[in-house]
Amino acid sequence: MKTRLSIMFAMALIPLYFLAPLVQAERFETITTDELLEVRRGAAPFLLINALSPIEHNEEAIHGSVNIPASHMRPDHPLLPKDKSTLLIFYCKGLRCTKSRSAARMAMDFGYKHVKIYTPGLPGWKHRDLPLIHATTYPDIDPPILEPLTVYKKMDTALLLDIRGEEVSQLGEIKKALKIPLDDMDHDYRQLPHDKTIIIIDHAEKQSPICARFLAKMGYQDLAILKGGMINWVRAGLPIE
Repeated sequence: MKTRLSIMFAMALIPLYFLAPLVQAERFETITTDELLEVRRGAAPFLLINALSPIEHNEEAIHGSVNIPASHMRPDHPLLPKDKSTLLIFYCKGLRCTKSRSAARMAMDFGYKHVKIYTPGLPGWKHRDLPLIHATTYPDIDPPILEPLTVYKKMDTALLLDIRGEEVSQLGEIKKALKIPLDDMDHDYRQLPHDKTIIIIDHAEKQSPICARFLAKMGYQDLAILKGGMINWVRAGLPIE
């Protein structure tokens, strides 16, 4: 009964998760692509911050930006300017991506007076064919996409790797899944075994592909992805904690 109630509660939260970015966006000043280009041409100091994971940043980022994952934000972060009047501009993967809003909210809590969000994010910048940086290239692989019930049946033999951050923990967790957020995967991946199938689980199958490509670059070969992420697992009525 407890598991069933937990699933029903998590299902009720799913629509709220997708509405949240639109509600939260009203709190922040936003900046368009043209406005960001104007800021870059100006003389006033500013810092453009990619709030995604290092793995995502290293593959593709706006030229001139630095990487501070939202989960790594702290008042004494070495990349944050000492001058709290410096303009900070956060971006991630567009309007529905919550990482930039999370990071911007923390920057405001730290006392930064001028904080904006570049809402078009990486997709908007790429759409204009503006300069990008590519620090690394990951293999082009096509790991199997497994249905939730298939993953459930493999729980005793495969390693389930949950790469979600704390911001989506309201959906619950799968028992026995190893939790390594994507924000930390670039150095914590070393604890993963090479002799098991690794099934990658994210929130909605958006970050699992790049995680799989990163792990392939690091020498892991037996990789798979949970179809539809944790949302699909919950919808399938499978057990959560």
